[in-house]
Amino acid sequence: MIILFAGKYTGEYNRDKIILEGLRKRKDVKILEYKFNKKKDFSQEKFAPLNEECDIIYCPSFSHKFVRFIKNKASKPVVFDPLISNYLTKVFDYKSVKKWSPRAFKNYLKDKISFNAADVLIADTEQHKIYFHKTFGIPLNKIEVLKVGANTTVFKPRFKEPSNPIIIGFYGGFIPLQGVKFIIEAARILKDNSSFCFHLIGTGYEFNKMQKLVEQLNLNNIRFEGWVDYSELPKKIAQFDICLGIFGDTIKANLVIPNKIYHYAAMGKPIITMNSPAIKEMFTENKNIILVENNGKELANSILELAKNKEKKNELGENARKLANIKFSEDKIAEKLIAIIKRIQTKKGT
Repeated sequence: MIILFAGKYTGEYNRDKIILEGLRKRKDVKILEYKFNKKKDFSQEKFAPLNEECDIIYCPSFSHKFVRFIKNKASKPVVFDPLISNYLTKVFDYKSVKKWSPRAFKNYLKDKISFNAADVLIADTEQHKIYFHKTFGIPLNKIEVLKVGANTTVFKPRFKEPSNPIIIGFYGGFIPLQGVKFIIEAARILKDNSSFCFHLIGTGYEFNKMQKLVEQLNLNNIRFEGWVDYSELPKKIAQFDICLGIFGDTIKANLVIPNKIYHYAAMGKPIITMNSPAIKEMFTENKNIILVENNGKELANSILELAKNKEKKNELGENARKLANIKFSEDKIAEKLIAIIKRIQTKKGT
């Protein structure tokens, strides 16, 4: 099978890395690539032979503006893996664009046009699939689900000495769906308990706001570590005793399973995250994850309970790693993508 990756992408984003790394390990797959940053940089002369050689064209995440353009130039089926909806992210998550405004409509069209242009649309969860269907009118039979997963050869368990204080870890871009304010609220509740220290890795949208909140609350149990390169993430996560997922009070928070959850699980770490329909598509409460409502009090209570139960921590971590190996390693994600492509070929009669 020959897959052509086409559009504006680097191959360094987590979603792309997992898929590419999984596919490159397979002897039955050949990967072709055609990257271009702007439509004016596109060369039909270079694209045409790649289009002829491939079986399928895959448009990676965030390449919304190029999907219809590529479809018009292609003779092979086009698969689009958007990962996000611009409309959902900007209007309802970041709330940087007012609902019912011209800009909101423009973002809605960016999604709808690109989603419709593809022969097959990929969603990362069943919940996202339903959202794409209900919001943009994309037929359910046109949407396939491919979980994000993790590279389990990179993100794998590492030996760790017990910490004192216990390190409660989080990494992310401080975007609304992550609900860092609730992590800070949990830290405030536990501020007089010297057994815990919160390590928050990353920078981003609400980073400065969260730093100011910590200063206002005069919290000494939170450490901001700043941005960490992807290659350094496994080493940082290995230092965590308990890992925190997302706790956002946004629509999007209920639709996704974020990268960090897959990474924590692949490294065999005990995880606490918010209870959502999406997370239950892959994880099982109290077996390989702890689920809480998105408020600081419940999060703080769960941290306290888990911290004093070493057996439970170990059990959660071991079960999470087993799940990663069985369900969402880079090999499994590649295997599932190949199955999706084969279904497309069967429908197309190729």
